[in-house]
Amino acid sequence: MTSPGRCASCDGALPPATSEQRRSYCSNACRQRAYRRRVTVTAAAPATRQNLRVLSNLPAARDTFVGRQQELSKLDQLLRRHRLVTLVGSAGAGKTRLALESAGRLRRGRTDRVVLVELGAVTTPADVLPALARALEVAERPDEPLRDTVVETLVNMKVVVVLDNCEHLLDTCAELTDMLLSRCPGVRVLATSREALWITGEVSFHVEGLPVPSTDRDLVTTAAPRSEAVKLFVDRARERKPDFRLTAGNTAAVALLCARLEGMPLAIELAARWVQLLPVADICDRMDEPLELLTLGCRKSPSRQSSLREAIDWSYRLLRPDEQFALRRLSVFDGGFDLVAATEVCSSERSAEPVLDVLSRLQAKSLLAAVPGTTRFRQLETVRLHAREKLLAAGEADIAYEALARWFTDLSDVLITSPLSVPAEVQHKLDNHVDSLLGTVEWAADRGDERLLLLTSALADCAARRGRLGQARVMLRDALRRPSTRDDYRCVALNHAARFAAEQGDHDEAAGLSREALRLAAASGLPALVMSCRSTLAAVQQSSGEWEASDQNSTECLRVAELLGEPLARAACLVDLARTALSLGKHERAEKNVMKALPISRTSGVPARIASALNTRGTVALVQDELDEATHAFQEALRMDGLNPLTAPDALEGLAVVAVTRGQAERALRLEATGRAMRRSVGVVPNPFWREKVAVAMRTARLMLPVARADAAATPLTAAETEAFIHDEVWLDRTEAAFDALDDHERRVIALLATGLTNQQIANRLNVSLRTVASRLHRLREKLGLRSREDIAAWGAERAIG
Repeated sequence: MTSPGRCASCDGALPPATSEQRRSYCSNACRQRAYRRRVTVTAAAPATRQNLRVLSNLPAARDTFVGRQQELSKLDQLLRRHRLVTLVGSAGAGKTRLALESAGRLRRGRTDRVVLVELGAVTTPADVLPALARALEVAERPDEPLRDTVVETLVNMKVVVVLDNCEHLLDTCAELTDMLLSRCPGVRVLATSREALWITGEVSFHVEGLPVPSTDRDLVTTAAPRSEAVKLFVDRARERKPDFRLTAGNTAAVALLCARLEGMPLAIELAARWVQLLPVADICDRMDEPLELLTLGCRKSPSRQSSLREAIDWSYRLLRPDEQFALRRLSVFDGGFDLVAATEVCSSERSAEPVLDVLSRLQAKSLLAAVPGTTRFRQLETVRLHAREKLLAAGEADIAYEALARWFTDLSDVLITSPLSVPAEVQHKLDNHVDSLLGTVEWAADRGDERLLLLTSALADCAARRGRLGQARVMLRDALRRPSTRDDYRCVALNHAARFAAEQGDHDEAAGLSREALRLAAASGLPALVMSCRSTLAAVQQSSGEWEASDQNSTECLRVAELLGEPLARAACLVDLARTALSLGKHERAEKNVMKALPISRTSGVPARIASALNTRGTVALVQDELDEATHAFQEALRMDGLNPLTAPDALEGLAVVAVTRGQAERALRLEATGRAMRRSVGVVPNPFWREKVAVAMRTARLMLPVARADAAATPLTAAETEAFIHDEVWLDRTEAAFDALDDHERRVIALLATGLTNQQIANRLNVSLRTVASRLHRLREKLGLRSREDIAAWGAERAIG
C-alpha cells in the first residue's frame, strides 16, 4: 500500500483533507491520469513478478562503441559492489552511451534483467513512476497505487534499472531510487545525470571527455592514431565518408580538432559529420565558433543531442537564477580561474550568495571542474562560449570585464610601485590567468581604456616569462601607438619594450625606448619607477658593450634600492654590477657582488631570478678557474628554472665552457649547440663578453676533434634529452644507444666505410647492388642520428667496428 499522506498516482504529498473522506490523489489531474491507466488494463489478473515479461528493453546499438574500456571495467566492478551508481558529467560527455554499453554487458552476462527508463522526454515529476512502469510493462491494478504495484513486481527479482537523464527531475528520481533500493533488495540502479542524486549509498562516477592526443608536431603522428578521441572522430567520419582515413596530411588537424573539443564525444561526433563537405583543417579553422558549426544531429535524436548549443542550453535552463548569473559572469575567464578572481567578477547586488557556494553548486552540476590539488576551477570551452552568448544577450559583458580589469589593474600596480621587486605570488597569479588577461587587454583596446598600457605591460611580462619575446614586443608596440593620459602607464610600457628589445639585440631601438622611459619616470617623481628605468638602461648598455656607463647606472640603482629598503631590487642591482665587473676584468668585485645577491635572490621564490643569479655566480667561478663551483652553480640554475629559454642557455653554455677546460670536447659542443638552439628559438642575444668567451671555448673544442666528429657532436639535445641532463647530468648518447641495435649487415657496411671505400666498392665487396648500399647508409644515418656518410665513417673508425 502507499504511504499515508502520499498521492496514489505520483507519490507526491497530499494536501490537507477538507472532509472526513480520505484523499487518494493530490489533484484532479492525478485522479484522471490514474483512471486512464486503469481503462488500459487488458487483463484482470494481478501483475506479479511472474508477469514481468521484459528481460531487457535496451535499444540495439546503431554505431560502434569507441574506447572507454577502462571506464567499463570500473563500472562493472562498481555495479557488483554497489546498488546505486550515477554517471555524472557535463552535456555531451557520453553518459548515456556509456551507461547503455555497461548495461548491455550486464545483460549479455545473463545475470540480470536490464530495464531502461528514458526520462529525457518526461517533463513532470508525476510522470516518472509511470515511465518506470511502462519500461517494466507493468499495468496499473484497479484500486492499488502504481507505486505498490511496481514494488510488488520487483521485490523478489534481480533487475538493473537504468534511469537515463535524471537532472531535470532530480528530487523525484532520488525519491524513486531510494524507494526501490529500500523495498526491492534485488534491484540495482544505474543512473545518468549532470548532477548526483545525493542519496545514501550512491557512488558517483564522473564521465569526462575522451583522452586527446598531444598536438606537438614531433609526437602527433604516433600519438593521434592511439587516441580514443581520434578513433571516435575517424569512426563517425566514415559513416559520412566511407573512404575517410588518417593521413600524413590530416592527422595533425584531426588531433587539434579533438583537443579543441576537449575530447567531448557529442562535439566530436557532430564535427565528424562535416567531413563530406569540408577538409578536416577547414573544420578545425571554424572551431572558434563551435556552437554555430556543431548542429547537424540525427533527425530522430532529441534536440539536446543534435545540437551542441541545445545540449548545453538544457543544463543552463535547469539552473537557479543566481547560478545562471554566476555562469554568465565566469564566461569572461578563458583558461580557468581561482576563487579570488571569481569573487571579484561574480560579486553583485543581484547575487547575495557566497561565491564559493555558487561555484560548488555549478561544479556539482558538471558545469565547472575543480583543478585537482589547487584552488582553481575550469570550464569546458563549449560551456564557456555558451555562457558568453548569454552574457552578451543580457547586456552584462562590459560590467563583467570592468570588474576583471579592476582586478588585473590592482595586481599590475606593482609594476609602478615596486617594479624590481614583483612578488612571486603576483607573477603566478598573472601567469595562471594569462588568457583572461589577454581578453581583458582586447576589451580595453576596443574601449580606448586608459588602463590598456599597464595591462599590456603585465601581459607582455607573462609572454616574456614563457619565452615569447617577439610576441611581447609586438603587443607593447601596438599599445604604445595609442594615446594615453597616464604617463606612469606609458613609462612602464616603454621600459618593458626597451628591455625586451635589448634582449633580442635591437640596441638602437632599446636605447631610444629606455631613455624616453627614464624621462617619464623622472617627471613622475616615483623613485622606484626611476630605479627600474635606470636598471633597464644599464641592461641596454650591457647588451651593446658600454660597460662603464652600465656600471654607473647600476651603481645608482643600488643606491636607490638601499634607500627604499627593497631587498629584491638590491639583489637585481648587485647581479647587474657583478656582470659589468666581470666584463671590466674586476673579478673580485664581481664575486663580492654576486655573493651578496645570491642569498637575497633565493628568498624571492621566482625561479628565473634565482637562476639568473646562479648563472652569474657560475660565470664568476669560471673566470676564476673554480670549475667545480662553476659546474655546481650552472647545474643548480638548470634545476631551478628548467628549460626556460631566457636562463637555460647561459647555464648550458657555461657547462660547455667547463667541459672544454676539462678536455670533454664532444660534451662541450653538444651542450653549446643546445644552448644556441634555445637562444635562437626566442631570439635572445648574449652580451658581447659572454658571446666571445663561449666562442673561444668552442673553437678550442673543435680543434680537439676530427672535423666529422666535431660536426656530429655539434647537434642539439632534444627537449627530452635536455630534461634528462638537467636532472641527472648525463644524457643517453643516441649513437651509443643505437650501437646494440645494429645488425651484422649494417656493421659490415660501417666497417668498410671506415676504411675509406666508396659505395660502389662496398657493393662489390658485399656482392649487393649499389642501391642496397645507399639504402643501408640512409637507415644508418637515421638510426645513429648522424648527418653524412663521413660522420658514419668517423664514428665507425673511432669504435673500431669490424
